Amino acid sequence: MVTFANILSAATEIILERGVKGLNTNLVAERAAINVGTVYHYFPDKTAILTELFRLQQKQRDDVLFEKLSELATTPDVRGWTRELFELLRQLRLDQPTAVPLRRAFNSIPRLAELDRVETARYARYLAELLERRFSSVDERRADAVAHLLITISVAVLDSPLMESSGSTMFLDEAVRLVGIYFDDLGH
Repeated sequence: MVTFANILSAATEIILERGVKGLNTNLVAERAAINVGTVYHYFPDKTAILTELFRLQQKQRDDVLFEKLSELATTPDVRGWTRELFELLRQLRLDQPTAVPLRRAFNSIPRLAELDRVETARYARYLAELLERRFSSVDERRADAVAHLLITISVAVLDSPLMESSGSTMFLDEAVRLVGIYFDDLGH
């Protein structure tokens, strides 16, 4: 499995240097110091490499996010929880430097777009259930709509070029404030 890991490591380096468009199997083979046929043994094409990188990143996100999301149903401080969630998401983006380039490639690569849609729906279902438990006034349909909206807002904020700028803390603060106001409204 060392070769498999080397291929993914080489692909990650290339994405960070050249972006997703700069990734190709020949370059991956060269960077991993292996024959291109070996790359094809593990991955039939560039999209398969990107899919595996996405899958691995998704597993890392799942390991921490589902636990954090589960706290919503019982936390006494929803705004504090919201800040912690955004900080956790921000840290995941820093720990997964190819996450944003991969997300930006989703629209042009149908297989990745479908993976993203499936994962977003999975998170939204879980968040909707938590919203229904937390806010008794929220029915199933509204909880589903709110969950999708919150995920869309969170992803847009975290993927924004503003998060890479010196004003990222202020931008994140405003996103937390916006979601906090929304949660306050759900509680009434």
